Amino acid sequence: MSPNPGPSSASYEEFFHLCHKAFQRFGSIFDIPVDAGPVDYLAEMYRTRYGRGRVLDFGCGAQKPLQAALGADDNLYDTCDNDPSATFTYASPEEIPEGVTYDIIAANQVFEHLTFEEGVHAAIALARHVAPGGIFQIGVPNPQHPTRQRCNPTHKTAWTYLNLCALLELGGLRVAHCARCNKWPGPRWYERPLVNMMSRVFRMDWCDTVYAVGTPGGPA
Repeated sequence: MSPNPGPSSASYEEFFHLCHKAFQRFGSIFDIPVDAGPVDYLAEMYRTRYGRGRVLDFGCGAQKPLQAALGADDNLYDTCDNDPSATFTYASPEEIPEGVTYDIIAANQVFEHLTFEEGVHAAIALARHVAPGGIFQIGVPNPQHPTRQRCNPTHKTAWTYLNLCALLELGGLRVAHCARCNKWPGPRWYERPLVNMMSRVFRMDWCDTVYAVGTPGGPA
């Protein structure tokens, strides 16, 4: 989906300053922990911390798979998308009423379909609706994977894990978690030395997804 660009923006200088800050905190892609996938992460958080909490699924698509993964009731699950093949709660972040907040805001595999300016605008607009103690998760294809970002011609922007951290901070959130994952099983034990060597030499990563999680609060 493509939100309408508006006044919420940031200079490139500010954006990349926040990227540098994230690098100082998290290190290189190889320092990012390999964790559960973004949907599995949210399902666990919903089960253990946010049960009966309100959820906003940004760019959910017509099938709305996140709702089933979380087991969220219809009255607790709102959607934001402009896909003409289905009906959603909101067509863009601008339609969300002021003061409406959510315990979980998810944007899984959608920001790569936005331009840089649209992504910055969407992140800032959505961050305003994170409830105190809530979380905002952005998950995208890992651009350091050899094929994941490039395999879809509708992908417009390659967001690194550092870029995701910067987006969350632009929205006034503290980055609470940053991880990478892979849809397929990782290298076997006897393959790992070769895979790790090639990854570092060519600066690529076998994990095909990166995500970051922000929450309201002070600086990290």
